[in-house]
Amino acid sequence: MAGDAFQLDWDPRLADLAAADDARAAERLHTFAARNIEPAVRAATAAHLAHLPAADRAEVAAACRDRLLGFLRAVHKGERTVPVADLDAFAAASADGACRDYLRRTRADRARLANRLRLLCTRGTGVVMWRSGDRVLLAGLTAWTHRSPLARPFPWGDRPSAWWNGRAAAADGALLLPTVLRILERAAAPIEMDVLTELVAMLSGMPDSHGRLDASPEGDEPELAVLVPSDTVDHLHVARRYLEHAWQECLAMPTFMRAAVLLSLRDQFGAGLLPVFHAAGVTPLRQVSDALGMKPDELAAIWAHLPWDDRAIGRRLGMTGLQVLNLRTAARSRLLRALALKDRE
Repeated sequence: MAGDAFQLDWDPRLADLAAADDARAAERLHTFAARNIEPAVRAATAAHLAHLPAADRAEVAAACRDRLLGFLRAVHKGERTVPVADLDAFAAASADGACRDYLRRTRADRARLANRLRLLCTRGTGVVMWRSGDRVLLAGLTAWTHRSPLARPFPWGDRPSAWWNGRAAAADGALLLPTVLRILERAAAPIEMDVLTELVAMLSGMPDSHGRLDASPEGDEPELAVLVPSDTVDHLHVARRYLEHAWQECLAMPTFMRAAVLLSLRDQFGAGLLPVFHAAGVTPLRQVSDALGMKPDELAAIWAHLPWDDRAIGRRLGMTGLQVLNLRTAARSRLLRALALKDRE
């Protein structure tokens, strides 16, 4: 890991893991995961999935542990090239993402409602959201950010309709804000966003849905998430061939479209994927900088800070975030179509 000048700012725990020899590697990895990963998994499932059956929570927790353990294996083998400066924050974000993805796939209507509530909190309506000290997302009135959230058992218990007293409630449209304000007024305390989402759904009579929802502009699937660590050489061969095809397709794109997609690429852990093209031996750094219209020293300065969001890319290209979103979406569709055609050849 120390051989690449760009690989800086690793969390010391991960740097030690990468430097360790292979003796008793499996045992050491699982011990490391129990100490550094398990708390994040428990916190995320408790925060996002408390209302689900224990079996569902266990399923999501197991999937999240497997993903993060795969990340640790990649670090140990030297296959991970993008630094992770804070392991605790990285594990928490990954666990949160796994829980949200599960809810998007299994409870699509709730996921849509959660997105509407988050958007409502950004529009100057008097309702805001923030994270508590233990990273739970809360919603409340503007003056409540110092207050402790509403604790269980909740005042509505198993009879939310009786607690609501027959008032009109809606999960969308003009009545959504009055519904939220009335709930907060009656609760007289901030409410966890997931709890608020569930309560609004119940009061408005929203049925459960099992269809899949692409809740983010890119959808739930990470772009080019092909480098999932495994123990097989064949996997690495397939991944490199896939990346070679992807790189050639990116070079064929117009300049701004190419920059929009390359600067935003991320792997299944949410970290920048652009450095992987170089680490896999697909392209030299000089060609990466040329493809982005950057000088090599400019590329070096941003290498450890990828991926960029649409606004950052827009500042680089002289565009709005929406223009970058449109370019990135078109580039991603073009890239995935081209790679699908390659797979069929």
